[in-house]
Amino acid sequence: MDGGRTRRTHSHEFKRSVVEASRQPGASIAGVARAHGLHTNLLQKWRRQYSGGRALAIPHAPALLPVTVVADLATRGAGEAPSSGQIDIELGRVRVSLSGRVDLDVLHTVLVTLRPR
Repeated sequence: MDGGRTRRTHSHEFKRSVVEASRQPGASIAGVARAHGLHTNLLQKWRRQYSGGRALAIPHAPALLPVTVVADLATRGAGEAPSSGQIDIELGRVRVSLSGRVDLDVLHTVLVTLRPR
């Protein structure tokens, strides 16, 4: 026997409200979990799944990012590399601005370092 334990399922609304409660100033994750009859690790998992205070992230869903095209590649000659330009990347609260020629290895290292875990 499993000691009478059963696996519970929780609605997205419930998860969202518990995560919101845990993000309030001064809130204790353990205290919020205990108040809702949850294990702290489960609440931590929900907090990781929670996306920017809007909704629970859908596993394996593609992330859509806004993109602004500044110059049309068709206006340059074929094979002509841009002499300068600017790239602005926003990752949550972090903004990375690049101008001129960009070393792709350095850019990759920066993005991997800033990637949420």
